Amino acid sequence: MPAKKSFYQLIRERSEILWAPCVFDCFSAKCAESIGFEALTISSTEQKHSFVGQPIMSMDEIILSASNIIRSTNCAVLVDGEDGGGNPMAVYRNVKRLAEAGAMAVSIEDQFMDATMGVRTIGVTQPGRKAAIHDPIIPAEIWAANVQAAVEACRGTECMVIARVQHKSTVGGAGPQKFAEKVGYDLDEAIRRAQLGVKMGADMTMIQNICYRGGRPEWEEIHKRVPGWFCYPDIHADGGVSDVDDLDELYQLGFKLLTCHCFMKGAWKGMLEYGRRVFEDKNTIFTENDDFGYPIWQLSPCTFPEWAQACDHWVDTMEKAKDFKEE
Repeated sequence: MPAKKSFYQLIRERSEILWAPCVFDCFSAKCAESIGFEALTISSTEQKHSFVGQPIMSMDEIILSASNIIRSTNCAVLVDGEDGGGNPMAVYRNVKRLAEAGAMAVSIEDQFMDATMGVRTIGVTQPGRKAAIHDPIIPAEIWAANVQAAVEACRGTECMVIARVQHKSTVGGAGPQKFAEKVGYDLDEAIRRAQLGVKMGADMTMIQNICYRGGRPEWEEIHKRVPGWFCYPDIHADGGVSDVDDLDELYQLGFKLLTCHCFMKGAWKGMLEYGRRVFEDKNTIFTENDDFGYPIWQLSPCTFPEWAQACDHWVDTMEKAKDFKEE
């Protein structure tokens, strides 16, 4: 099921920021599409929880999971490609596989996917000890070659490369404490690397950890010094207050794409609520009578018209085959 439109098309046809919420499997992708979203982001962290149930995931598993999700939706899909494999040859091969699978965008970041031995993923309450295997930050020149390899792998396709840059410092120390332990560097180095990513051919850059209330000075610096389009990484609402009052201010500063997390939390909450009621009530009265807009006999809010048409076609073939006579 190929995407109806590429990110290039979706961005150019609108005069507002494009939302691409994070999904983690085929079902969450279908739910997002049924709501009306035209673009999606596959969160690598949520992929790990859903696809392997562990905090470690190989590139082959990322590609397999992403390929299934891409085939399940008409939305344009951005794949979080992590470090793409860590070196240009691996990045080229892995990104080419994703582009051939129908990905409309792939992000390549400048942090090694497996830089430590230990657990540092979101959702782990007991991280245990951690030992560095190597410096988690990829040297700028190697990352630049990785971005170039990704761009070359996407030639002849509509897949966009997003150069993703780590960053944790905030202008005047204004950022929240949630970034204090993040691996990264100051804004000037983040901007230098983003510029390098554009020079390597990336049409969009994503500088991490600029998503906080009061971050406009950073957004303005990025807009002033980095050419091309920007992705705003995961809009937040700390303390019930959104990072951004008016999304048009981001759009006017060159931010054409925005990601966010919501579907996995919603799935967790719903499954826990339904599961607890069945466990406690010892019946399914609550779950079967909780109307959320779809008939209870239809276990999935998603339909598969293309499969119905294919089945009709093959049933017709079988009916005709019954009357086949030797010619």
